[in-house]
Amino acid sequence: MNLNIEERYRVVFGDSKFFRILLVGVGGTGSALALALGGLMVHARQKGIHIELTLVDDDKIEERNVGRQLFAPASAARGTVHKCADLALRLNAAYGLGIVAWPERYTAGMAGRWMRYSHTDTHLIIGCVDNYQGRQEIAKTVEGYSGQVWAIDSGNAAFNGQILVGNTTNKEHVQLDNLGLCTALPSPYIQEPNLLLLEEETQPLSCADLTLREEQSLMVNRMAATIIAQYVYNMSIRRQLTQMSTAFNLEPTVMTPTFITETTVTACFPPAAVAEPAAAVATATTMEDDDE
Repeated sequence: MNLNIEERYRVVFGDSKFFRILLVGVGGTGSALALALGGLMVHARQKGIHIELTLVDDDKIEERNVGRQLFAPASAARGTVHKCADLALRLNAAYGLGIVAWPERYTAGMAGRWMRYSHTDTHLIIGCVDNYQGRQEIAKTVEGYSGQVWAIDSGNAAFNGQILVGNTTNKEHVQLDNLGLCTALPSPYIQEPNLLLLEEETQPLSCADLTLREEQSLMVNRMAATIIAQYVYNMSIRRQLTQMSTAFNLEPTVMTPTFITETTVTACFPPAAVAEPAAAVATATTMEDDDE
């Protein structure tokens, strides 16, 4: 019997005085998460920890959102209320917070309005989007700021999902030491590159439509939101991360973490492939340019 147990590492956030969170997407998962983060902001304030929250989503509230997402029938009846503005208004009124709403579709360039360059600030962008285009913009943000922006990505199917956290696309940034500390984690989009690819699906249904047709659990988004909120709690209150991802299933109910180890980190950065002939590289580059 092999009783060897691989050493686990943790990322610490001991110097952070401000946690600045950009929540992209406030639909099924995002609206439930916004409520959880509002409560966390109150708790953090009581402990002298400052959390700033900005909600980003250009969608407006529709009748089909009521119940599955945290919106009221009155807001849906108007047909002109943006989801992020509605949530910010209600949470600010309830908790006395200063949550900001950006009723826009997120692009990587918007991060410049949010970033504050300080070694005492931790920047976290949370992606609760259900399309590859939104994820591509978040991935560009993480890569562009070279380790200065942490990202959490949430994705789910009918009864299962996964949460990933990381902050770098450069394997040299990830250092493990003899004290059990890790300096950085692979970006969610390094951990799971397929998240950035176009899904081969014609006329995809939204989570709201799938739930109405009973093809998606009403609770799967809430479970994802709870796990994300726990990650944020660990970062901002406990000041550490010991996991880089969590997979869950509701039927049967099971949750599987991916701990930070040398093996799990190294697996995200496979050895470089053998160089392709120049002609092949040029062709691939042209195809990529055409897709943009």
